[in-house]
Amino acid sequence: MSVVTISRQFGAAGVPIARELAKRLDAEFLDRALVAQVALRAGIEESELESYDERLPSLWQRIAAALNTGSPELAMPASPYLDQISQLGTHDRLVAITKAVIEEAAERGNVVIVGRGGAFILAGKPDTLHVQLHASLDARVRYLISRVEEIPPDARPDVSSLRDLAKSVDSARAEYIRGLFNADWLDPRHYDLSIDTGRMGVDATIDVIEAAARTTNPAQPAE
Repeated sequence: MSVVTISRQFGAAGVPIARELAKRLDAEFLDRALVAQVALRAGIEESELESYDERLPSLWQRIAAALNTGSPELAMPASPYLDQISQLGTHDRLVAITKAVIEEAAERGNVVIVGRGGAFILAGKPDTLHVQLHASLDARVRYLISRVEEIPPDARPDVSSLRDLAKSVDSARAEYIRGLFNADWLDPRHYDLSIDTGRMGVDATIDVIEAAARTTNPAQPAE
């Protein structure tokens, strides 16, 4: 069964695209929230996790909390390296746990993995499709504004704040990938598909990725 990794700029609709793709493929959906559950079960404090997780600004933490619909529980994966992991510092423990979760999910197969350097952790793995989602800053801000409508009025950020937020999160993600893999996360050569979601739209983007995923895994017929 094929594996799809999704790398996304902030506001490029990466999570909803990946979630719907997983539904269409009847695949496991592995996003940051699931990795966070694993990290917390490994004994890492939530406050430490927030500071580690791409240094997400507090503004979006509040927005994400307001939009949160909950994530399924995920048990700590069996691993012969857990004893060694527990002896590491917080940052190194989280890196090791994240890598283990992603590699084990890929071994199970039929999974859509969002972020966390999945394309780099699984680089060269057969039957794996690596996708990058990007869009202009203006398009991403428009998308974020559409999500902000779901937030209580007294918690809504303005357009300027959303632009700064997108730049800040992308900068942190770039640093995360550069620090762990010595790579430029926006370089399209790391991916099989690089899609401008601002121009393609969410539905068309999902269609393209689904078709590519089924081609990567010909045994999986289209609905």
